[in-house]
Amino acid sequence: MDEMDEIDDLSDLPMPRFIWGFAIATDKGGDITHDEFEYLTHTRSPRFTCRVVELEDMPADSEGGGIDGRVVHYDEPDRLFYITDAGMALVNFQLFDKLPEKNKLKKVCDEAIANWMLRREFLDEEEED
Repeated sequence: MDEMDEIDDLSDLPMPRFIWGFAIATDKGGDITHDEFEYLTHTRSPRFTCRVVELEDMPADSEGGGIDGRVVHYDEPDRLFYITDAGMALVNFQLFDKLPEKNKLKKVCDEAIANWMLRREFLDEEEED
């Protein structure tokens, strides 16, 4: 199999909706650093990237069934953030599309946090094995 076949095979794979990861940077001296925060990239409309923050002083269990966060400072996109009672916040939004209607953004963020929690559960199980 040559490299072009490999690339063709990859192009059939669907793009994940939520991509999670840590930022790696190099300073002027060429030293590699990463910041302690995880980032989310949302690949469907509205496309954005943001920083994921776990808050210390909030309950980690939300037994109410489902995520129900709220969008704060919607009218000031530079200060916009999303917060949940599950102890999570999304901050430092960089929007690649026009700012969506507030309820649509809230729904996407609720789904993102639910995805993050599923992912965290999966990673915790992997560590136990």
